Amino acid sequence: QVDLPSRLHDSTSAPGFGTQTNLHVAGHTLGNLCTSNGLPFFSPSGQQWVKSCTGEDVDQAYFSPQPSVSYEAASSGALQPLMLPDKGILHNLLHEWEAQIFSLLFPFINREFFHSTIDAAYHGRTSTISPGTASARACVYAFTALCLSMSHQVSGSDLMNAEDYINEAFGLLPSMFMDSFTIDGLQTLAMLVICSFAMLGNVHLVELALSSANRFIIHLKGHLAPVYTNQEQFRRDSHIRNLFWVCFLFDKEFSLRTGDLPCIDDNLCDLTLPADTSEGSSPEFVACLRIAVLQSQIYRGLYSVPALRQTDAQLLGTIRDLDNALEVWRSSVPFSNRPRFNDRDSHALSTPDTIFQLQYLYCMTMIHQASGRCSSWVQNKDTSEAGSSLAISVEASRSLLQKLLDDRLHLDRNNLRFCLPYFITAICHIFCNILLKPVAHSSRDDLHLIVSVPRHVRARLSAEMTLPVKQVDVFEGFVMELERLSLRAFQNAQGV
Repeated sequence: QVDLPSRLHDSTSAPGFGTQTNLHVAGHTLGNLCTSNGLPFFSPSGQQWVKSCTGEDVDQAYFSPQPSVSYEAASSGALQPLMLPDKGILHNLLHEWEAQIFSLLFPFINREFFHSTIDAAYHGRTSTISPGTASARACVYAFTALCLSMSHQVSGSDLMNAEDYINEAFGLLPSMFMDSFTIDGLQTLAMLVICSFAMLGNVHLVELALSSANRFIIHLKGHLAPVYTNQEQFRRDSHIRNLFWVCFLFDKEFSLRTGDLPCIDDNLCDLTLPADTSEGSSPEFVACLRIAVLQSQIYRGLYSVPALRQTDAQLLGTIRDLDNALEVWRSSVPFSNRPRFNDRDSHALSTPDTIFQLQYLYCMTMIHQASGRCSSWVQNKDTSEAGSSLAISVEASRSLLQKLLDDRLHLDRNNLRFCLPYFITAICHIFCNILLKPVAHSSRDDLHLIVSVPRHVRARLSAEMTLPVKQVDVFEGFVMELERLSLRAFQNAQGV
């Protein structure tokens, strides 16, 4: 009988960690990573497996046992409530946001509706679109924070740090909830999800914002496809629907990454995708939504409680089906943007290309790593279907990191913070393979590959990126610990 890789079957407390088995590195949750025998990597059983291979305990100094990572430099330390930004600056930020690719990938804001938000926030002039001043103010603060994290044009202004505006938006949530369920409130929560993840590295706040956003979605009927009654209502409902999809995208990515239950139940939602020509939509947005739907299927098919009870045959059948579904998604991406598994001639020259490439290899890894739960693999280490599937998982991780080192991914100050979790996941998978095969010649090459990543990432940081630099510091220490353990595994295998 093989232990199931579930916290339900692995509740032993690790020293110093209480019952927390979902550890966090550099602000990113690593709860859904599995060792090659199917055990969660950072569970007590997973750490026992690492010790059996290395003779060493994992140094817990490199991990944060808390569900968030706080950095003292995250804000300016402002004690007084922040004033709303100057309206002229806000309009400049809006113009700059609309010119960025992220506005296509994450359509948080509709310009026409945002003018109503501004009227309510600055002048108290409420409307059908913005019926509450607290919601409107929170929305302006969240939008300002989001734009400041990406803007190149605010140096020398009297704006505070982006994190100060995030704190101000969170501080308004109790008052915002008193405004009932508003579009401004849903926009605020959706933007706070991405701010909490990418800027603060605070997974606890991500979960709180996502769960709250889910209730707003339900009451605003965003989980249902809009039906045309009149033009004004249809535009309103279409924007709410886009916000639903943004939250759906975050929810499925976060759930698959952490192993935690998703906030949005697919079975209670109409998952009819928008046309890529509809207002607020784009081909890039729809491609991201398709992969989010697939991520939800991966979680339900391989990592949910019912999935953990599958027989070997059922598990391998699910893996085959999901692998086929991933190839269908890949083929649906326009040829010029289409991700490749291991093509050295392919280059991701834009942010969407990079996102598609990372998502493709990440999903490939998450699909095939589940084969480590097969009892035939755990007991016999066979190289039949389960073993081949694990090999695909490792090769996908190698491919992802090699594309990074070969500069075949488009990384800049805006998207680097979104890419770090993919690098961490790939590194952990390769590390597990090193422990599994410490005498293989490829393991030395793999170790060189993973220790090269932090240096490569650091070389692409800019001076003003305070939070990413701090996250990379933790990331670098984490990889150093994996290097130490890998070297001990080599020595153990040689009888040293």
